[in-house]
Amino acid sequence: MTAQALLGLWGSKIPKRPWLEFLDDGKVVGSDGCNRLFGTWSEAQDVEFIALAGTRMFCEGVDDWLARASTGKLLDDGSLAIFDQDKNELGILVKDDQNS
Repeated sequence: MTAQALLGLWGSKIPKRPWLEFLDDGKVVGSDGCNRLFGTWSEAQDVEFIALAGTRMFCEGVDDWLARASTGKLLDDGSLAIFDQDKNELGILVKDDQNS
Protein backbone atom coordinates (compact mmCIF):
# COMPACT_ATOMS: atom_id res chain seq x y z
CA MET A 1 0.00 0.00 0.00
CA THR A 2 1.22 3.49 -0.71
CA ALA A 3 0.41 6.61 1.22
CA GLN A 4 -0.66 8.28 -2.04
CA ALA A 5 -3.43 5.69 -2.47
CA LEU A 6 -4.89 6.63 0.92
CA LEU A 7 -4.90 10.40 0.55
CA GLY A 8 -8.31 11.97 0.16
CA LEU A 9 -11.86 11.41 1.30
CA TRP A 10 -13.20 7.95 2.14
CA GLY A 11 -16.94 7.65 2.69
CA SER A 12 -19.39 10.52 2.34
CA LYS A 13 -19.85 13.78 4.21
CA ILE A 14 -23.64 13.33 4.01
CA PRO A 15 -25.07 13.84 7.53
CA LYS A 16 -25.13 10.68 9.69
CA ARG A 17 -22.70 8.86 7.36
CA PRO A 18 -19.15 7.83 8.38
CA TRP A 19 -16.14 9.28 6.59
CA LEU A 20 -12.39 9.75 6.95
CA GLU A 21 -10.07 12.12 5.13
CA PHE A 22 -6.38 11.26 5.00
CA LEU A 23 -4.18 14.34 4.72
CA ASP A 24 -0.65 14.38 3.33
CA ASP A 25 0.76 15.78 6.60
CA GLY A 26 -0.08 12.50 8.41
CA LYS A 27 -3.30 13.76 9.95
CA VAL A 28 -6.69 12.13 9.59
CA VAL A 29 -10.05 13.83 10.20
CA GLY A 30 -13.55 12.49 9.87
CA SER A 31 -16.85 11.64 11.44
CA ASP A 32 -18.52 8.48 12.69
CA GLY A 33 -21.80 9.96 11.46
CA CYS A 34 -22.28 11.99 14.63
CA ASN A 35 -18.98 12.79 16.34
CA ARG A 36 -15.93 14.43 14.82
CA LEU A 37 -12.83 12.25 14.64
CA PHE A 38 -9.22 13.41 14.46
CA GLY A 39 -5.77 11.96 14.85
CA THR A 40 -2.78 10.83 12.88
CA TRP A 41 -2.04 7.85 10.68
CA SER A 42 1.02 5.98 9.49
CA GLU A 43 1.63 3.77 6.53
CA ALA A 44 2.89 0.25 6.96
CA GLN A 45 1.56 -2.92 5.41
CA ASP A 46 -1.78 -1.59 6.59
CA VAL A 47 -2.75 1.87 7.78
CA GLU A 48 -2.43 2.39 11.52
CA PHE A 49 -4.46 5.04 13.32
CA ILE A 50 -2.44 6.74 16.03
CA ALA A 51 -4.24 8.58 18.82
CA LEU A 52 -7.58 8.60 16.98
CA ALA A 53 -9.93 10.59 19.18
CA GLY A 54 -13.29 12.23 18.85
CA THR A 55 -16.07 14.14 20.42
CA ARG A 56 -18.56 12.16 22.53
CA MET A 57 -22.05 13.42 21.70
CA PHE A 58 -25.01 11.06 21.83
CA CYS A 59 -26.71 10.70 18.46
CA GLU A 60 -29.74 8.46 18.31
CA GLY A 61 -29.74 5.99 15.44
CA VAL A 62 -26.06 6.45 14.48
CA ASP A 63 -23.71 3.45 14.51
CA ASP A 64 -20.39 4.78 15.84
CA TRP A 65 -18.25 1.89 14.54
CA LEU A 66 -15.70 4.20 12.93
CA ALA A 67 -14.80 5.71 16.32
CA ARG A 68 -13.33 2.30 17.29
CA ALA A 69 -10.92 2.17 14.32
CA SER A 70 -7.43 0.91 15.02
CA THR A 71 -6.17 -0.17 11.58
CA GLY A 72 -7.27 -0.16 7.98
CA LYS A 73 -6.46 -2.30 4.96
CA LEU A 74 -6.89 -1.51 1.28
CA LEU A 75 -8.83 -4.32 -0.37
CA ASP A 76 -8.42 -5.62 -3.92
CA ASP A 77 -11.60 -3.80 -5.01
CA GLY A 78 -10.13 -0.45 -3.89
CA SER A 79 -12.23 -0.10 -0.75
CA LEU A 80 -10.80 0.40 2.75
CA ALA A 81 -11.68 -2.13 5.46
CA ILE A 82 -11.55 -0.74 9.01
CA PHE A 83 -10.61 -2.95 11.98
CA ASP A 84 -10.71 -2.53 15.76
CA GLN A 85 -7.78 -3.26 18.08
CA ASP A 86 -8.78 -6.95 18.23
CA LYS A 87 -8.62 -7.14 14.40
CA ASN A 88 -12.41 -7.45 14.05
CA GLU A 89 -13.70 -5.86 10.86
CA LEU A 90 -15.90 -2.90 11.75
CA GLY A 91 -16.91 -1.66 8.31
CA ILE A 92 -15.88 -0.61 4.81
CA LEU A 93 -15.28 2.85 3.36
CA VAL A 94 -15.17 3.61 -0.36
CA LYS A 95 -12.99 6.40 -1.71
CA ASP A 96 -14.90 9.46 -2.88
CA ASP A 97 -12.99 10.20 -6.07
CA GLN A 98 -15.16 13.26 -6.73
CA ASN A 99 -13.84 15.09 -3.66
CA SER A 100 -10.32 13.68 -3.25
